[in-house]
Amino acid sequence: MKRIVTGCVMAVTCFGLTGVVQSVRPVVPPPPLRVSAEPFVGISVKPDKLYLGTVSPLSCDNLPAKLEAHIVANCPHQVKASFTAFKRGRSGVSIDPKHASIVINGVNVPVAGSAVAVIKSDSPTPPEGVDVPLDIKFAVGGALHYPAGPYKGNLVLTITTKP
Repeated sequence: MKRIVTGCVMAVTCFGLTGVVQSVRPVVPPPPLRVSAEPFVGISVKPDKLYLGTVSPLSCDNLPAKLEAHIVANCPHQVKASFTAFKRGRSGVSIDPKHASIVINGVNVPVAGSAVAVIKSDSPTPPEGVDVPLDIKFAVGGALHYPAGPYKGNLVLTITTKP
């Protein structure tokens, strides 16, 4: 009798395992990740507003400011900078571009002119990117010609792949 019970238990176990084995689907590896062959570059800047000082006849030279640019690129790249003209509120008074002087990382950047390269790299960044300081020096000549007070302008940073 023990042999019959043992045989039945073994048969049930074999049939049960067969059912379990048949119900398992084969594991298919996921498709390989595609890495874009297209070059890409990205930039973000902290802080998003920059205070260069207030125009006044007493203090208008070498007003320092600092920004930090975070750059991510998978190719050689460069960052170009340009400024729009500085205007005073609603009065519409603007500082003549020939009276404003801006230097970023030792490079003269024209106001209301074409962009100039202030950062250059001949290699890609690490995957997490890099932080690059932007040291800005601003000066206004002929400040007596302009009313004292706050003026606003835009710094335009353009990052591109190097040809």
